[in-house]
Amino acid sequence: MNGSAYDFNSAVNGDITLVATWEQQQVVPTVYTVTFDSNGGSAVTAQTIEEGQKATKPADPTKANYAFAGWYSDSGLTQAFDFNTPITGDTTIYAKWDVVITAANATVTVPVAGEHPDFNPISGDSSRYTVAFETWYLHEPPYPDLDANSVFEHGKYYSLRIRFTPNAGYQFDSNTVFTVNGEATASFGGIGAREYSAAAYAATYTVTYDANAG
Repeated sequence: MNGSAYDFNSAVNGDITLVATWEQQQVVPTVYTVTFDSNGGSAVTAQTIEEGQKATKPADPTKANYAFAGWYSDSGLTQAFDFNTPITGDTTIYAKWDVVITAANATVTVPVAGEHPDFNPISGDSSRYTVAFETWYLHEPPYPDLDANSVFEHGKYYSLRIRFTPNAGYQFDSNTVFTVNGEATASFGGIGAREYSAAAYAATYTVTYDANAG
């Protein structure tokens, strides 16, 4: 009424019109803290997130001799954290790390002329990685693969392809050194499982001396 507040204690002596007025209230959003536990890695800044909004995936932390393996929602590192998950309370996210394998080696039984290829010729460190045989092949164009009926020929060179695969909790990185019988290999793979071609081996004869001949 005339821009003034109405007194509901006033007597009403005729028709009146009351006009409602509104006052906008400022709503203070609820916010939560998202903490990143790097588990011994470089520090990651905590984030303040409004309720129902999503945390932003930070740059990967670093840790000497380890490879970052993702963020997890539990300290036991069993459940990967989904950054599309709305935040509904204070949250701690945990970094997982894999040990970087600095060197990996396979031991190979070299070809012997006149023999068939050995299709289980390798061994490796199974506690950190596994080594799997792929194939033998003749080390000259067109580099044909050998089979169980092939015979190593004297003087010819043969190579084999093998695959190194890191076990759970381990990773190879770009600095990992791979060797076969102590010799460097040529890479055909990426950061995960690696396929390698070992150095060429010349097939030679094995000579045995019979000491009883005098």
